[in-house]
Amino acid sequence: MKGALHKRMHSLTMSFANSSIIQHHLFGDVDRLVRHNLHSWGHRVLLQDETKKITFDLTVKQLMSFDPGEWTEKLRKEYLQVIEGFFSLPIPLFFTTYGRALKARSRVADALRAIVEERREEKRQTWRGEEEEEDEVRKRRKDDMMEALLQEGLSDEEIVDFLLAVLVAGYETTSTIMTLTVKFLSQNPLALAQLKEEHEEILRRKQGSQTLEWSDYKSMSFTQCVINETLRVANIISGVFRRAVCDVRVKGYTIPKDWKVFASFRAVHLDPQLYREARTFDPWRWQSSSGSGGGGGNAAAAFTPFGGGPRLCPGYELARVEISVFLHHLLTAFSWKEAEEDMLVFFPTTRTLKRYPINVVRNSAASHRTASNTTCLSTN
Repeated sequence: MKGALHKRMHSLTMSFANSSIIQHHLFGDVDRLVRHNLHSWGHRVLLQDETKKITFDLTVKQLMSFDPGEWTEKLRKEYLQVIEGFFSLPIPLFFTTYGRALKARSRVADALRAIVEERREEKRQTWRGEEEEEDEVRKRRKDDMMEALLQEGLSDEEIVDFLLAVLVAGYETTSTIMTLTVKFLSQNPLALAQLKEEHEEILRRKQGSQTLEWSDYKSMSFTQCVINETLRVANIISGVFRRAVCDVRVKGYTIPKDWKVFASFRAVHLDPQLYREARTFDPWRWQSSSGSGGGGGNAAAAFTPFGGGPRLCPGYELARVEISVFLHHLLTAFSWKEAEEDMLVFFPTTRTLKRYPINVVRNSAASHRTASNTTCLSTN
Protein backbone atom coordinates (compact mmCIF):
# COMPACT_ATOMS: atom_id res chain seq x y z
CA MET A 1 0.00 0.00 0.00
CA LYS A 2 1.06 3.59 -0.51
CA GLY A 3 -0.33 7.09 -0.35
CA ALA A 4 -3.66 7.83 1.29
CA LEU A 5 -4.69 4.17 1.53
CA HIS A 6 -1.48 3.23 3.36
CA LYS A 7 -1.84 6.18 5.75
CA ARG A 8 -5.44 5.23 6.49
CA MET A 9 -4.75 1.53 7.12
CA HIS A 10 -1.54 2.17 9.07
CA SER A 11 -3.41 4.59 11.33
CA LEU A 12 -6.20 2.04 11.83
CA THR A 13 -3.71 -0.68 12.77
CA MET A 14 -1.84 1.63 15.15
CA SER A 15 -5.14 2.46 16.86
CA PHE A 16 -5.51 -1.24 17.75
CA ALA A 17 -1.99 -1.67 19.09
CA ASN A 18 -1.21 1.48 21.04
CA SER A 19 -0.37 1.46 24.75
CA SER A 20 -3.85 2.45 25.89
CA ILE A 21 -5.60 -0.27 23.89
CA ILE A 22 -3.06 -2.88 24.99
CA GLN A 23 -3.41 -1.88 28.64
CA HIS A 24 -7.21 -1.77 28.78
CA HIS A 25 -8.30 -4.32 26.16
CA LEU A 26 -5.52 -6.71 25.07
CA PHE A 27 -3.22 -7.25 28.03
CA GLY A 28 -5.50 -9.67 29.87
CA ASP A 29 -5.87 -11.86 26.78
CA VAL A 30 -2.11 -11.85 26.17
CA ASP A 31 -1.44 -12.99 29.73
CA ARG A 32 -4.18 -15.64 29.70
CA LEU A 33 -3.33 -17.14 26.30
CA VAL A 34 0.41 -17.31 27.05
CA ARG A 35 -0.35 -19.24 30.25
CA HIS A 36 -2.81 -21.45 28.38
CA ASN A 37 -0.17 -22.45 25.84
CA LEU A 38 2.60 -23.04 28.37
CA HIS A 39 0.24 -25.19 30.43
CA SER A 40 0.18 -27.76 27.59
CA TRP A 41 3.97 -28.20 27.39
CA GLY A 42 5.55 -31.61 27.90
CA HIS A 43 9.11 -32.37 29.01
CA ARG A 44 10.66 -31.65 25.60
CA VAL A 45 9.46 -28.94 23.24
CA LEU A 46 10.52 -27.41 19.96
CA LEU A 47 10.48 -23.85 21.19
CA GLN A 48 10.24 -22.26 17.75
CA ASP A 49 7.02 -24.21 17.06
CA GLU A 50 5.55 -23.46 20.48
CA THR A 51 6.16 -19.72 20.28
CA LYS A 52 4.54 -19.65 16.85
CA LYS A 53 1.43 -21.24 18.35
CA ILE A 54 1.38 -18.55 21.01
CA THR A 55 1.72 -15.62 18.61
CA PHE A 56 -0.80 -17.09 16.18
CA ASP A 57 -3.39 -17.51 18.94
CA LEU A 58 -2.75 -13.96 20.15
CA THR A 59 -3.07 -12.49 16.65
CA VAL A 60 -6.30 -14.37 15.87
CA LYS A 61 -7.74 -13.18 19.19
CA GLN A 62 -6.85 -9.57 18.42
CA LEU A 63 -8.17 -9.72 14.86
CA MET A 64 -11.33 -11.81 15.25
CA SER A 65 -11.94 -12.44 18.99
CA PHE A 66 -11.46 -16.22 18.64
CA ASP A 67 -9.95 -18.21 21.50
CA PRO A 68 -7.79 -21.26 20.63
CA GLY A 69 -9.84 -24.18 19.38
CA GLU A 70 -10.33 -26.61 16.53
CA TRP A 71 -11.02 -23.87 13.96
CA THR A 72 -7.96 -21.77 14.87
CA GLU A 73 -5.68 -24.82 14.89
CA LYS A 74 -6.85 -25.84 11.42
CA LEU A 75 -6.28 -22.28 10.20
CA ARG A 76 -2.77 -22.25 11.73
CA LYS A 77 -1.77 -25.46 9.92
CA GLU A 78 -2.91 -23.99 6.62
CA TYR A 79 -0.92 -20.86 7.41
CA LEU A 80 2.26 -22.88 7.86
CA GLN A 81 1.99 -23.92 4.22
CA VAL A 82 1.39 -20.33 3.12
CA ILE A 83 4.56 -19.13 4.85
CA GLU A 84 6.64 -22.00 3.44
CA GLY A 85 5.83 -20.64 -0.02
CA PHE A 86 7.30 -17.21 0.65
CA PHE A 87 10.86 -18.31 -0.05
CA SER A 88 10.33 -20.96 -2.70
CA LEU A 89 10.76 -21.02 -6.46
CA PRO A 90 7.60 -19.47 -7.98
CA ILE A 91 6.51 -22.55 -9.91
CA PRO A 92 2.71 -22.76 -9.51
CA LEU A 93 2.34 -26.54 -9.93
CA PHE A 94 0.30 -28.55 -7.44
CA PHE A 95 3.27 -30.65 -6.25
CA THR A 96 5.65 -27.72 -5.57
CA THR A 97 6.01 -25.82 -2.30
CA TYR A 98 4.85 -22.67 -4.09
CA GLY A 99 1.84 -24.41 -5.60
CA ARG A 100 0.80 -25.87 -2.24
CA ALA A 101 1.20 -22.42 -0.66
CA LEU A 102 -1.13 -20.87 -3.25
CA LYS A 103 -3.75 -23.54 -2.54
CA ALA A 104 -3.36 -23.05 1.21
CA ARG A 105 -3.67 -19.28 0.78
CA SER A 106 -7.00 -19.82 -1.02
CA ARG A 107 -8.27 -22.05 1.79
CA VAL A 108 -7.23 -19.53 4.44
CA ALA A 109 -8.92 -16.74 2.47
CA ASP A 110 -12.12 -18.82 2.20
CA ALA A 111 -12.13 -19.42 5.95
CA LEU A 112 -11.62 -15.73 6.70
CA ARG A 113 -14.21 -14.71 4.11
CA ALA A 114 -16.79 -16.92 5.80
CA ILE A 115 -16.13 -15.16 9.12
CA VAL A 116 -16.43 -11.72 7.47
CA GLU A 117 -19.77 -12.69 5.90
CA GLU A 118 -21.00 -14.09 9.21
CA ARG A 119 -20.02 -10.88 11.01
CA ARG A 120 -21.79 -8.76 8.37
CA GLU A 121 -24.94 -10.82 8.82
CA GLU A 122 -24.77 -10.33 12.60
CA LYS A 123 -24.58 -6.57 12.06
CA ARG A 124 -27.57 -6.64 9.69
CA GLN A 125 -29.62 -8.56 12.25
CA THR A 126 -28.64 -6.06 14.93
CA TRP A 127 -29.71 -3.14 12.74
CA ARG A 128 -33.07 -4.83 12.04
CA GLY A 129 -33.73 -5.37 15.75
CA GLU A 130 -35.06 -1.88 16.43
CA GLU A 131 -36.58 -2.91 19.74
CA GLU A 132 -33.18 -3.97 21.08
CA GLU A 133 -31.74 -1.68 23.73
CA GLU A 134 -28.57 0.28 22.87
CA ASP A 135 -26.69 -1.34 25.78
CA GLU A 136 -27.47 -4.80 24.42
CA VAL A 137 -26.19 -3.84 20.97
CA ARG A 138 -22.97 -2.55 22.53
CA LYS A 139 -22.48 -5.79 24.46
CA ARG A 140 -22.84 -7.89 21.31
CA ARG A 141 -20.42 -5.76 19.27
CA LYS A 142 -16.95 -7.30 19.18
CA ASP A 143 -14.13 -4.90 19.97
CA ASP A 144 -11.58 -6.28 17.50
CA MET A 145 -9.79 -5.44 14.28
CA MET A 146 -12.41 -7.04 12.06
CA GLU A 147 -15.13 -4.86 13.58
CA ALA A 148 -13.06 -1.77 12.81
CA LEU A 149 -12.46 -2.91 9.23
CA LEU A 150 -16.19 -3.47 8.72
CA GLN A 151 -16.91 0.01 10.03
CA GLU A 152 -14.34 1.44 7.59
CA GLY A 153 -16.56 0.32 4.72
CA LEU A 154 -14.00 -2.00 3.11
CA SER A 155 -15.11 -4.79 0.80
CA ASP A 156 -14.93 -8.43 1.90
CA GLU A 157 -11.87 -9.04 -0.29
CA GLU A 158 -10.05 -5.99 1.08
CA ILE A 159 -10.72 -7.15 4.64
CA VAL A 160 -9.59 -10.72 3.90
CA ASP A 161 -6.40 -9.50 2.22
CA PHE A 162 -5.63 -7.20 5.17
CA LEU A 163 -6.24 -9.96 7.74
CA LEU A 164 -3.96 -12.31 5.79
CA ALA A 165 -1.16 -9.72 5.84
CA VAL A 166 -1.52 -8.89 9.55
CA LEU A 167 -1.57 -12.59 10.49
CA VAL A 168 1.82 -13.01 8.81
CA ALA A 169 3.24 -9.87 10.42
CA GLY A 170 2.16 -10.81 13.93
CA TYR A 171 2.97 -14.50 13.69
CA GLU A 172 6.46 -15.01 12.32
CA THR A 173 8.61 -12.18 13.67
CA THR A 174 7.49 -12.02 17.32
CA SER A 175 7.71 -15.79 17.76
CA THR A 176 11.27 -15.79 16.41
CA ILE A 177 12.31 -13.08 18.88
CA MET A 178 10.80 -15.14 21.72
CA THR A 179 12.79 -18.19 20.65
CA LEU A 180 16.09 -16.37 20.14
CA THR A 181 15.77 -14.50 23.44
CA VAL A 182 15.65 -17.88 25.22
CA LYS A 183 18.58 -19.14 23.13
CA PHE A 184 20.75 -16.10 23.91
CA LEU A 185 19.84 -16.26 27.61
CA SER A 186 20.76 -19.96 27.71
CA GLN A 187 24.22 -18.99 26.52
CA ASN A 188 24.56 -16.08 28.97
CA PRO A 189 24.02 -17.29 32.58
CA LEU A 190 24.57 -13.85 34.13
CA ALA A 191 21.86 -12.24 32.01
CA LEU A 192 19.54 -15.18 32.68
CA ALA A 193 20.08 -14.92 36.45
CA GLN A 194 19.40 -11.17 36.52
CA LEU A 195 16.29 -11.52 34.36
CA LYS A 196 15.01 -14.40 36.48
CA GLU A 197 15.47 -12.31 39.63
CA GLU A 198 13.47 -9.45 38.10
CA HIS A 199 10.53 -11.73 37.35
CA GLU A 200 10.66 -13.61 40.64
CA GLU A 201 10.52 -10.26 42.42
CA ILE A 202 7.34 -9.44 40.47
CA LEU A 203 5.92 -12.81 41.55
CA ARG A 204 6.82 -12.14 45.19
CA ARG A 205 5.06 -8.77 45.08
CA LYS A 206 1.98 -10.48 43.72
CA GLN A 207 2.12 -13.09 46.50
CA GLY A 208 2.10 -16.00 44.06
CA SER A 209 -0.71 -14.83 41.77
CA GLN A 210 -0.15 -15.90 38.18
CA THR A 211 -2.14 -13.11 36.53
CA LEU A 212 -0.01 -10.20 35.36
CA GLU A 213 -1.17 -6.59 35.35
CA TRP A 214 -0.05 -3.62 33.27
CA SER A 215 1.94 -2.21 36.20
CA ASP A 216 3.92 -5.49 36.33
CA TYR A 217 4.83 -5.12 32.67
CA LYS A 218 5.95 -1.51 33.16
CA SER A 219 8.31 -2.63 35.95
CA MET A 220 10.22 -5.07 33.68
CA SER A 221 13.18 -2.74 33.01
CA PHE A 222 15.91 -5.36 32.48
CA THR A 223 13.48 -7.39 30.36
CA GLN A 224 13.36 -4.49 27.89
CA CYS A 225 17.17 -4.43 27.81
CA VAL A 226 17.18 -8.16 26.95
CA ILE A 227 14.55 -7.70 24.24
CA ASN A 228 16.44 -4.73 22.74
CA GLU A 229 19.66 -6.71 22.61
CA THR A 230 17.96 -9.72 21.01
CA LEU A 231 16.42 -7.44 18.39
CA ARG A 232 19.81 -5.84 17.73
CA VAL A 233 21.83 -9.05 17.46
CA ALA A 234 19.25 -11.22 15.68
CA ASN A 235 17.89 -8.65 13.21
CA ILE A 236 14.71 -10.60 12.44
CA ILE A 237 14.02 -8.04 9.72
CA SER A 238 17.41 -7.62 8.09
CA GLY A 239 16.40 -4.49 6.19
CA VAL A 240 13.75 -2.78 4.09
CA PHE A 241 13.34 -1.90 0.42
CA ARG A 242 12.63 1.69 -0.54
CA ARG A 243 12.45 3.74 -3.74
CA ALA A 244 14.22 7.08 -4.16
CA VAL A 245 11.54 9.69 -4.95
CA CYS A 246 14.25 12.15 -6.03
CA ASP A 247 18.03 12.18 -6.52
CA VAL A 248 19.63 11.52 -3.13
CA ARG A 249 23.22 12.46 -2.19
CA VAL A 250 24.85 10.11 0.34
CA LYS A 251 28.55 10.37 1.27
CA GLY A 252 29.59 11.68 -2.12
CA TYR A 253 27.40 9.26 -4.10
CA THR A 254 24.15 9.99 -5.90
CA ILE A 255 21.23 7.57 -5.78
CA PRO A 256 19.18 8.49 -8.87
CA LYS A 257 15.45 9.07 -8.67
CA ASP A 258 13.36 5.85 -8.96
CA TRP A 259 16.27 3.57 -8.06
CA LYS A 260 15.45 0.86 -5.55
CA VAL A 261 17.38 0.92 -2.27
CA PHE A 262 17.88 -1.78 0.35
CA ALA A 263 18.44 -0.19 3.76
CA SER A 264 20.26 -2.80 5.86
CA PHE A 265 19.33 -2.81 9.55
CA ARG A 266 21.82 -5.60 10.20
CA ALA A 267 24.76 -3.55 8.88
CA VAL A 268 23.89 -0.71 11.26
CA HIS A 269 23.01 -2.82 14.32
CA LEU A 270 26.27 -4.79 14.07
CA ASP A 271 28.47 -1.76 13.34
CA PRO A 272 31.39 -1.76 15.85
CA GLN A 273 31.65 2.03 15.47
CA LEU A 274 28.20 2.28 17.06
CA TYR A 275 28.17 -0.70 19.42
CA ARG A 276 31.12 -1.93 21.46
CA GLU A 277 31.73 -5.63 20.76
CA ALA A 278 28.81 -5.43 18.37
CA ARG A 279 28.48 -9.18 17.83
CA THR A 280 28.34 -9.92 21.57
CA PHE A 281 25.00 -10.35 23.36
CA ASP A 282 25.21 -7.67 26.06
CA PRO A 283 21.81 -6.52 27.38
CA TRP A 284 23.50 -4.23 29.95
CA ARG A 285 24.51 -1.87 27.12
CA TRP A 286 20.86 -0.69 27.07
CA GLN A 287 21.05 0.51 30.66
CA SER A 288 22.90 3.58 29.39
CA SER A 289 21.00 6.32 27.56
CA SER A 290 23.02 5.87 24.35
CA GLY A 291 22.63 2.10 24.11
CA SER A 292 26.14 1.82 22.68
CA GLY A 293 27.75 0.07 25.63
CA GLY A 294 30.90 2.07 25.03
CA GLY A 295 30.65 2.38 21.25
CA GLY A 296 30.78 5.66 19.40
CA GLY A 297 27.92 7.95 18.40
CA ASN A 298 24.29 7.73 19.44
CA ALA A 299 23.58 4.04 18.99
CA ALA A 300 20.06 4.39 20.38
CA ALA A 301 19.12 6.70 17.50
CA ALA A 302 20.49 4.16 15.00
CA PHE A 303 18.45 1.34 16.57
CA THR A 304 15.56 0.67 14.18
CA PRO A 305 14.36 -2.95 14.56
CA PHE A 306 10.77 -1.84 13.86
CA GLY A 307 11.63 0.50 11.01
CA GLY A 308 10.68 4.16 11.28
CA GLY A 309 8.84 7.08 9.79
CA PRO A 310 5.41 6.59 8.18
CA ARG A 311 6.09 2.85 7.83
CA LEU A 312 7.02 2.25 11.46
CA CYS A 313 5.77 -1.22 12.46
CA PRO A 314 2.35 -0.52 14.03
CA GLY A 315 2.66 -3.56 16.31
CA TYR A 316 5.99 -2.67 17.93
CA GLU A 317 4.56 -2.07 21.42
CA LEU A 318 2.31 -5.14 21.29
CA ALA A 319 5.29 -7.29 20.26
CA ARG A 320 7.26 -6.11 23.31
CA VAL A 321 4.30 -6.86 25.59
CA GLU A 322 3.85 -10.38 24.19
CA ILE A 323 7.57 -11.20 24.52
CA SER A 324 7.72 -9.79 28.06
CA VAL A 325 4.68 -11.74 29.26
CA PHE A 326 6.03 -14.92 27.65
CA LEU A 327 9.40 -14.49 29.37
CA HIS A 328 7.74 -13.85 32.73
CA HIS A 329 5.73 -17.07 32.69
CA LEU A 330 8.60 -19.10 31.24
CA LEU A 331 11.09 -17.89 33.85
CA THR A 332 8.77 -18.23 36.83
CA ALA A 333 7.19 -21.57 35.86
CA PHE A 334 10.04 -23.51 34.21
CA SER A 335 13.71 -24.23 34.11
CA TRP A 336 15.17 -25.51 30.86
CA LYS A 337 18.25 -26.78 29.09
CA GLU A 338 19.07 -27.02 25.42
CA ALA A 339 18.19 -30.56 24.29
CA GLU A 340 20.80 -30.41 21.55
CA GLU A 341 23.02 -27.87 19.86
CA ASP A 342 21.15 -25.74 17.36
CA MET A 343 22.57 -23.26 14.88
CA LEU A 344 21.23 -19.78 14.17
CA VAL A 345 20.94 -19.00 10.44
CA PHE A 346 19.95 -15.78 8.66
CA PHE A 347 18.97 -16.89 5.15
CA PRO A 348 16.38 -16.82 3.75
CA THR A 349 14.94 -15.89 7.15
CA THR A 350 16.37 -15.63 10.68
CA ARG A 351 15.70 -18.89 12.54
CA THR A 352 17.32 -21.90 14.18
CA LEU A 353 17.89 -24.95 11.98
CA LYS A 354 16.34 -27.49 14.36
CA ARG A 355 13.50 -25.28 15.70
CA TYR A 356 15.40 -25.01 19.00
CA PRO A 357 14.60 -28.16 21.03
CA ILE A 358 14.74 -27.71 24.81
CA ASN A 359 14.09 -29.95 27.81
CA VAL A 360 11.84 -28.21 30.33
CA VAL A 361 11.06 -28.90 33.98
CA ARG A 362 8.07 -27.26 35.61
CA ASN A 363 8.90 -25.67 38.96
CA SER A 364 7.06 -27.26 41.89
CA ALA A 365 5.60 -23.93 43.05
CA ALA A 366 4.43 -23.21 39.50
CA SER A 367 2.76 -26.63 39.30
CA HIS A 368 0.77 -25.81 42.42
CA ARG A 369 -0.28 -22.40 41.05
CA THR A 370 -1.23 -23.94 37.70
CA ALA A 371 -3.39 -26.57 39.35
CA SER A 372 -5.23 -23.92 41.33
CA ASN A 373 -5.84 -21.85 38.17
CA THR A 374 -6.89 -24.68 35.82
CA THR A 375 -10.56 -23.79 36.14
CA CYS A 376 -9.84 -20.16 35.28
CA LEU A 377 -7.84 -21.12 32.19
CA SER A 378 -10.46 -23.49 30.85
CA THR A 379 -13.46 -21.21 31.34
CA ASN A 380 -12.14 -17.94 29.93
